[in-house]
Amino acid sequence: MMKTMTAFTGEIDDPDVAAAEILEQIGNTELRKNSLGILTCYTEFIDSGAVRAICAALPFDVIGMTTAGTAAPAAAGEMALGLLVLTSDDVDFIAGAAELPGKDIDGPICKAYREACAKRPGQPVMAFAFAPYINDLGGEAVAVSLDKASGGIPFFGSLAIDSSADFSLNRSVYNGEDCKNTLVFALLYGDLRPSFFVTSFAEDKIQKQRGVVTKSKDNILMEVNNMPVLDYLQSIGIQKSDGAWAVSAFPFVIDYNDGTKPVARSIYLITEEGYAACGGNIPENATLAVGGIDYSDVLRTTKETMEQVLKKKSDGASCLLMFSCLTRYLALEANSTAEMDAIRNVLTDFPGYLFGYSGGEICPVYTEKGGAVNRFHNCTFIACLL
Repeated sequence: MMKTMTAFTGEIDDPDVAAAEILEQIGNTELRKNSLGILTCYTEFIDSGAVRAICAALPFDVIGMTTAGTAAPAAAGEMALGLLVLTSDDVDFIAGAAELPGKDIDGPICKAYREACAKRPGQPVMAFAFAPYINDLGGEAVAVSLDKASGGIPFFGSLAIDSSADFSLNRSVYNGEDCKNTLVFALLYGDLRPSFFVTSFAEDKIQKQRGVVTKSKDNILMEVNNMPVLDYLQSIGIQKSDGAWAVSAFPFVIDYNDGTKPVARSIYLITEEGYAACGGNIPENATLAVGGIDYSDVLRTTKETMEQVLKKKSDGASCLLMFSCLTRYLALEANSTAEMDAIRNVLTDFPGYLFGYSGGEICPVYTEKGGAVNRFHNCTFIACLL
């Protein structure tokens, strides 16, 4: 059996005060044999030394990332730090990290995974993973590499983001260390039955017209229905505005046609060749539609997902970890805490949860037979219930 505790602080400037606040919130409950901390925070908590002080004060491994907003049972905010603590006598946690030296990441990730597995016999049930958002790498490559290294165990996690215009300040967190180019992860062993939830666009926000991907390479979409991708967009009524393509306004919904739920893909930019560089891989022969999201859709899909979580929740479930894409955050415009407020209003009686904003979501999707297949997502709300 696993118990969950949460803590929250808005104290950025004084590391000792921040650490004391966190310890006070979790210190009244005795830790069990094995524990793991998952942390999300505004970047300045790392710069001020608060993250280092908090992790140094905790007698267990802590992994996590920077984010644009954090919500926990106690409070929610943009310039905040949240900590989720999992503790158990019969569930074990093994943390690890891998430096990401450019695009050749399979070797380092596989090595780090093997080293973590060697610390304990048996096969992990699942894993949490956090990586920095790196423009030249992409989250799909990280998710694929993790899947290969592990033999396909479920991975749940996120790419880090920050409040800068180019996300240049985002980091992952590993026991208080400043990790700018490091994947961090934790393997979970024991009697666990994770449930995963994935929500991107409301059905009425997905165009009925479908196309077939006829030419692509990894995350570069070249042709749809044997037409150059820009010609295809124009054929379905999407035009240039003031001589430019407003690519972020037209995310794709991609059906792999393999029995799994479709995934969302943001268009990051249009290349010099006229191709669409997307936030994740788009395989040839996949079916493509154009989706959209606005303020009301963010709140509606989030509330619907929370209701699904509560219906699925059993008496023993005590942990809920959630991430929502930065695209959804931006759709909230001036009311930037609306999604976090909606979560807290629904989960009033839930024992322990943590929410953060994401630069790309890592979450399994279910096959028609109920198996879990790892996927990388954009524009998506994901949740893991334990």
